[in-house]
Parts: sequence; structure tokens; C-alpha cells
Amino acid sequence: MRNRRAMSLLELLIAIVIMGLVMGAAMNFFIGQSKSFRRGASDVTLLQNLRFGADLLNQHFRSVGANTIAGQPPIIYADANSFSFNADYATKTPGDPNAIYYTPNAPASEVDAITVSNQITVPGGSTLVYPNFDYKIDSVIMSPAEMITFWFAPDTETVRPDDYVLFRQVNNSAPEAVVRNILKDTVPFFQYMYLKDSASLKSMDTIKAGSLPLEFDFTSDTVKTRLITNLRAVIVSYIVTNGLTGPNERTRPMSLIAPFPNMGDRELETCGNDPVSMSPPTISSADSLTVNVQWSADGDEASGERDIMNYLLWRRRVGDAVCNSPFVSIPAGSPPTYNFMDSSIPQDTGKVAWQYAVAAQDCTPSYSNAVVSAGVVWIKGTNP
Repeated sequence: MRNRRAMSLLELLIAIVIMGLVMGAAMNFFIGQSKSFRRGASDVTLLQNLRFGADLLNQHFRSVGANTIAGQPPIIYADANSFSFNADYATKTPGDPNAIYYTPNAPASEVDAITVSNQITVPGGSTLVYPNFDYKIDSVIMSPAEMITFWFAPDTETVRPDDYVLFRQVNNSAPEAVVRNILKDTVPFFQYMYLKDSASLKSMDTIKAGSLPLEFDFTSDTVKTRLITNLRAVIVSYIVTNGLTGPNERTRPMSLIAPFPNMGDRELETCGNDPVSMSPPTISSADSLTVNVQWSADGDEASGERDIMNYLLWRRRVGDAVCNSPFVSIPAGSPPTYNFMDSSIPQDTGKVAWQYAVAAQDCTPSYSNAVVSAGVVWIKGTNP
């Protein structure tokens, strides 16, 4: 009897040990499976985040300049962390053939051009205030192309100092975070490709970092004006993470080249009649080396044929019979008044009086009669 009891206790101990080993193995298996499941779910979230960001940016950037009206800039601001443009991306109008997406629940303030009354500073670190003109199809109908801005900013909702978030904003509406868990790559978030015209050979090149930002400012910087109107694609680069750190962190690089198919397609073979005549410009000294030239928009820019593309400026010494070639071309798009700061007047040994002439150019191109500043001259070296 004692032997049986001893054997029963021994068998029970053996069974408990075996059961413990089996349970331990099962627990290790389930823990491993749980970790694999969490890792798989984290990777799926990462890939979804990556794909969503790529698709969203590609859809928007391909719409740059879509259905903008004459004078409305396709691209407003372009920098390494921020990109702002106009496009007819969304509409509330059923059957609208021009907008890219029909979104009946979109706010009315997000389906038309932003107005001067809702003027804002372009988001993402810019100091550019936009717009300074209501872009209208007629006296009451606003352009259907809204202002859309994407920008990267540090994510203040995470503990990681290197986390960024991608924001999107339409007109002056509240910004929305569209992609989180972003790390900066070895290159800027946004890079830009432009159409380079050299010796009659056209090619694509990348905007140098030192030339950024490019902005809708047609009053003083003609080099950057040419660059922003010649942009043809944006390169987007960043790294998406699963939001974890250390050995649990997973990363995937995202690189996208999005072309601007609506840029550069606005040249027409004819634009009707020649631009109407303009009022003479006025000039005044800004300082001892700079002249401020001011003129009113041609009547065919904001009304009439609405086909004004550029304004040409000439200067001449008072007494000269002709103005020779224009020294600068200013793209249209900033009515009703234009200002140009001229700091490139030739250095003369004597005191020379200068005056300016301006003419409007349409897309034929045809020109209005050049009008000369009326009796106002500036003498280099004598003005305050």
C-alpha cells in the first residue's frame, strides 16, 4: 500500500513537471506569435501610411494649375518644406467637368479661389501674404481654382524630436494632419524640377537650394519669377516609421516625382485684338540708388479679353529719341497696380535723368502702345 502511494506521488510530480514544460513551451509560442502579429500589424500600418501619403501627394501635385483663370498663378510658393499652388481640385457642383473630384460635402470656402477678404500668410514658414487680388471669371463669380498648401513641420504630439507631420490646408481653412511618423531623409522634403532653356536647347534641371524659396512676387525678382513659372515637377522625399523606437522601429523611404502637366500649356496662337492703351507709369526715388516704377494694369487683364501675359519696361535717358530694348519683363497676375524696384540703373559719371516706359503684352504676342512716364524724372546720385 505504501509503495502504491509513493508511486502515485511520484507520478503526480512527474505529470506536474511535464505539464509545466508543456505550458512554458505553449506560452513561449503564444508570446512569439503575439510579437509577430504586432510586428505584422505595425508593418501594415507603416505601409498604409506610406501608400496613402504617396497617393495623396501625387493626386494633388498633378493638379497644379488645373482650371486656373488668366492671371491666377498656378504656383504660389515653393520651398524645401512647403509647397502652395492653385488648382480646381474639388467641386460641389454636380457634373462639373473641370474639377478633379466631386465632393458634395466639401465646405463652400474650399471649392473656389481664396478672396482678398480671407487673405492669409502662406503656411509652412513663409512670409508671403496671398492673395492681393480677387481672381474672378466675371464681376461676381470667383475662379474655381482653390489655394492648396502642403508643408512639413515638427510633430509636437510625439516625444521624438526628429518626428515630422505633413499638413494640408485649403484656402484659409484649418490645417489638417494627413501623414504622421515622418523622419527627414538626407535630401530636402521638396525639390523642384524646371524647364531649362539654354542656347535654344530645352532640358530639365533641379532648382538649387540657394534659389529657394520661389514665390509669387512679380515686382522685383525676375530671375525667380522665371523659375517659378518654369517649374515642371516636384520631388518629394521622406522616411515613414511605425512610430516606435529602438529595435522595434521599422522605417521605409518614400520618394515621389510628381509632374505638373498643366504648367506651360497656356500659350495661344491668337488672342484677338492688341492690348488696349495704358496710362503712363509714375516713378519716384526709393533711395539714392533705387527707383520705384508704378503703373496700373492694362484694361485687358482683369476685364476685356483677359489675355495679358506680361508687362515690358523700358528706360531711357531724358532727351533720347528711343528706348532701345526693354530691360525687364514682368509677368501679369497682380492687378490693379504694379510696382517695380529698379536698382540696376547704369553708373554714369555725370548726373543723368531717366524716364521709363511700359507696354502690355498679350499671348499672341501683341503689344499695347508704350507709354512714357509723364514729366517725372530721377537724377542718379542727387535723390535722397
